[in-house]
Amino acid sequence: MKSLKMDQWLRCSKGGLMSEVLRNDIFQFSSDLPVQQGFYRLCKSKPKNPQFYLPNLLVTATELDSRLPAYFADSIVSQELYDSIEDGDIGIVNNGNMLRVILSRRANHNTVLVTERCNNSCLFCSQPPKAVNDDWLLNQSALAIASFSLNGVVGVSGGEPLLYGEDFLHFLDFIIENSPDTALHVLTNGRKFADVSFTQQMKERSDKIKITFGIPLYSSRASVHDYLVGSEGAFDETVRGIINAGNSGINIELRVIPTQANYTELDDIVEFAGRVFSNINQISLMGLESIGWARKNWSSIFIEHDNYSEKILSAVDTAHRSGIPLTIFNYPLCHLPERAWNFATQSISDWKNYYPKECGECTQKSSCAGYFSSSKGRFHQPPRPII
Repeated sequence: MKSLKMDQWLRCSKGGLMSEVLRNDIFQFSSDLPVQQGFYRLCKSKPKNPQFYLPNLLVTATELDSRLPAYFADSIVSQELYDSIEDGDIGIVNNGNMLRVILSRRANHNTVLVTERCNNSCLFCSQPPKAVNDDWLLNQSALAIASFSLNGVVGVSGGEPLLYGEDFLHFLDFIIENSPDTALHVLTNGRKFADVSFTQQMKERSDKIKITFGIPLYSSRASVHDYLVGSEGAFDETVRGIINAGNSGINIELRVIPTQANYTELDDIVEFAGRVFSNINQISLMGLESIGWARKNWSSIFIEHDNYSEKILSAVDTAHRSGIPLTIFNYPLCHLPERAWNFATQSISDWKNYYPKECGECTQKSSCAGYFSSSKGRFHQPPRPII
């Protein structure tokens, strides 16, 4: 197995691991011998139904006083990790004594990364693409999902997952056969759906498993969309892809991220979607996260939320007229107009979600998305507690 780069998944703050997020997912452990890096099924006791899609890793709070049973590949000691997991969660061990829990039954969202390759170069990309062969990620993610066997939703992200083409269809076939109760939410730029033959094959799989594709459209104008995704011709291919997928009955969530380049046309994008596309089950208005290339380009892409409050409300009204549900993600309620609160959701994954101390007195905290932990510093929108 190729090595996992520590900066792919280990997010540290000065002085140690992130401690203010709602759920830590990075842990230190001790072990008598080095633990081989890779994906593991985490167990706190003898598995009732030992599965070997992935090796079983025993997690204990104290050192073992007996020989390791044969159905465990290895064992590690960590009181904090032991208290934070359920049997059957999935973790990645990297070089050294660090483990990240990637699929957790206690998490509010679970996602696997299947590639870092992409045919777009979005100005705000949170996972900047790399031109490397990382096919092993797709294979390991399939095994992880099957081993996790969640009766719920697992996200599939990249990079661009559909660059795998036929191999992604085989990935779905494996999930259909080995974890049929798991629903998938796939983040994709949608360009592959411009291929009618591929779309038809995807439709055949979507009849066998619950699957939704989250596809971004950042403008109703090709020049703006192509500028934001850093790829000439992407708009035309994405639009053709969404049309093909929607007309075939594939479930689509349309995603829009407001930036300096497109915030004035939020309602135009929604109107365009309602007029041109079919089978759009939801339009998601997504707040920017200040990681990856978004940090580098922040001054040229980010616009203060207050500067386009009316545009958000206009998009909400246009979606209502179009008969398409609209949901607002990643915005603290205090930075939205009150009429938009009912459309906002607690969307930020708990391993990167936190609430500044000022939020403690807010009457709306229990229903608010809060903040990305990565936003601290110059990227932070100051809290305005709602009393």
